[in-house]
Amino acid sequence: MEPKMEFPKRTILLNPGPATTTESVKAALVISDICPRERSFCDLYADVRRRLAGLAGDPDQVVAIPVVGSGTTVLEAGLVSLIPAGGRVLILDNGDYGTRLAAIASAHGIDHRRIELGWGQPIDFEALDTILSEEDGKATHLFAIHHETSSGLLNPLDRLIETAHAHGLKLMLDAMSSFAAMPIAVGDHAVDMLFSSSNKCVQGMAGLGIALTTRGLLDEVRPTARRCYVLDLVAEHDHLEKTGQSRFTVPPQVVSALHQALIELEAEGVGARQKRYEESMRTLTAGLTALGFEFLLEDQHQSRILVAIREPSGDWYDFDRMHAALAAEGFTIYPGKPGAEPTFRLAVLGAIDARDIEAFLVALGGYLDRVKGSA
Repeated sequence: MEPKMEFPKRTILLNPGPATTTESVKAALVISDICPRERSFCDLYADVRRRLAGLAGDPDQVVAIPVVGSGTTVLEAGLVSLIPAGGRVLILDNGDYGTRLAAIASAHGIDHRRIELGWGQPIDFEALDTILSEEDGKATHLFAIHHETSSGLLNPLDRLIETAHAHGLKLMLDAMSSFAAMPIAVGDHAVDMLFSSSNKCVQGMAGLGIALTTRGLLDEVRPTARRCYVLDLVAEHDHLEKTGQSRFTVPPQVVSALHQALIELEAEGVGARQKRYEESMRTLTAGLTALGFEFLLEDQHQSRILVAIREPSGDWYDFDRMHAALAAEGFTIYPGKPGAEPTFRLAVLGAIDARDIEAFLVALGGYLDRVKGSA
């Protein structure tokens, strides 16, 4: 008889990834030792890629290219390998992650323009249209963050697609914290290149970045000179298609957990997952409001996945002390990013639901009673 697997105490992660995972995803990490060149593993990897592509479109047209590393790794891979020589990318910056994209482009000497919209500020599409008109005939790509988790801002995807394509630009989308939590299509009249992660809303384990694009787009950039070797998404795709193997070692355990997470995502459905996250966020924001907290963004700009909360001004408030007290009760909260004003952040992505949020609010309320009573 095989020993029964014992899991550590469940932690509710309210940070924007990695996310709380199910026990079945955790269990999928425990597999027989296997060489990632074996046919059985290659078959598993191909099924993972097919399932990922199917989330964004027709797997005969959309391709998924996993990259070992963080989400930022695959964003860098996209910039260095999917923008052809002579290309120029316009980067929308209304938060920390737009700033990061511009820094990556600068590090590689990629021709780009950083369009500064203001930290946490919604896109002014009339002003953006004017800027893009200035770039007509020069720029080739527009790179945008979908869910800017530095503030919780959700940039409107339909208008981004419409605006980019109206100016003849290919849309590259950082969908780290939105892919699998809401429908996002890749292809004609949709996103041209999407980048996400094996954790966050997919609810697998951290360790793989994910690029999704079309076979036609890869055909367009294939003839251009490569800027890199390890992060060359075109070469990685072509090798996977030819041999079934990655050019480099991938972590079989993380792939196994991702496979299980995708099975669970398909069983739940993207629409149902979105509704679960939204219900958790409604519970969270109602509870925080009742406890006297204020939010950074107006409601119409919120992602419904993460919320930034203004730090209270009272002497009783100390984020590190609050973090430690809630961690002792099984909840992880997250500090803010340097931005318009001091905040802390809470996210509802992952294998959690409104009942977990209710338990968190009880713990938070108890903490506030203690510290305010002693202040």
